[in-house]
Amino acid sequence: MHSLKAWSKTFMYLQEHDLLSPDKLIAAVDAAGAEAREARNRYDAAAAKVTDKKALLEAMDNYRNTYPVIKECRMIRKEKDKQKFYAAHEADFIINDAAKRQLDKLGAPKQLPKRKEVVAEIQSLISEKNECYNDYREKSDRLHELMTMQRNYQMAIQPQQPKHGRKHEQEL
Repeated sequence: MHSLKAWSKTFMYLQEHDLLSPDKLIAAVDAAGAEAREARNRYDAAAAKVTDKKALLEAMDNYRNTYPVIKECRMIRKEKDKQKFYAAHEADFIINDAAKRQLDKLGAPKQLPKRKEVVAEIQSLISEKNECYNDYREKSDRLHELMTMQRNYQMAIQPQQPKHGRKHEQEL
């Protein structure tokens, strides 16, 4: 500990929160750590949901943008004309196939939801994610504060040991 002022802040904090006992302090640090980990897991889950919904929205947009080309190709009767059409719009066919695979992978229903509904859901998930992050930050800050107090407490209680440097021994 660097100063008497730091020790007095630590002591006041520990006294305010009834953590003067080393066992209580350790238990408080452990509990704060568990809360911070739980909050982080909730945040990660919310972030994953947002990422999945954004991927779903992108796949839906790609599918819907390329579907008219696919539909037009189905209207062509002659095989030779179909091949020409396919060659001219090959990129759209590739994008459409990739979008279908992505939608299947994400478990999208056969009848795709409306874009506005998905965007609204993404916005609500982002709000939830931000709340989870704020909760995580609070719990993480509390953990770091308790860990600092624990470190200060241990440094004040344990006798100061000199730093071990090189010892020069001379033999006579």
